[in-house]
Amino acid sequence: MVDGPQTRLGQILLAGEVSDADPGPFEGPRAQPGWVLSHVTEGSGTYRHRDGREEPIVPGTLTVVAPGVPHTYGTLPGERWTEQFAVVTGPLFTTLADAGILVGSGPRALRAPLSATVFHTVFGSRRATAGEHQLLALADWLVDAAPAAESAPSGPVEQARNLLTADLGARVDLREVAAAVGLPYDTFRRRFAAEVGQAPLAYRNAHRLRGAASLLRMTTMTVRQVARHFGFNDEFHFSRRFHGHFGVPPSDYRRGAG
Repeated sequence: MVDGPQTRLGQILLAGEVSDADPGPFEGPRAQPGWVLSHVTEGSGTYRHRDGREEPIVPGTLTVVAPGVPHTYGTLPGERWTEQFAVVTGPLFTTLADAGILVGSGPRALRAPLSATVFHTVFGSRRATAGEHQLLALADWLVDAAPAAESAPSGPVEQARNLLTADLGARVDLREVAAAVGLPYDTFRRRFAAEVGQAPLAYRNAHRLRGAASLLRMTTMTVRQVARHFGFNDEFHFSRRFHGHFGVPPSDYRRGAG
């Protein structure tokens, strides 16, 4: 996407993906007119500040660059990576900066990964009404992903959060997640609920429904297609769950958001 629609909340100047490729570093520092957001899911590279300091970029990190800040980032020679990126501007992101969600420039760890599937579907939309919803979906993820200043989840719980949201359309076995993070099942459930504030399944389902809401707002996918996209085989079950979470059925939510 290049030069998305100008909205009251701001504008997506650029959004796209580099998939298992060698983008290489830019030739010398460059600056962008908006906030640069780069999310690397595979591979590694380097971010170079304007004063010459370097920081590593590894899978699962988000690189943020403030508007007008000269910078260089990319892979090391011969290396490859997969990256979702966007350049955005506008009052919505000024508000996020004022709230401490977008602070400084450089790579940072995330609390919640960006689903590549949702990224492709949301930012691939060219519907005239999609602009504000795309910005809100991106801002919503940034708020959810921002590292907490205090009381961050422990390592196993943080790893579990990533596993639970890595593929929101796939089946997940909570016992397998518990084993993957090295905790007994009952201990895993108690610790996750205590540190996150939700049971593991409720946390995952909330993310599935929020992703579904984004697709309803920003695509022409049918309710059935959206339901299946997020692993709901029964459209009516999905509608009941959606209604319980948002207070309206999916079809009404779509009409109200348009």
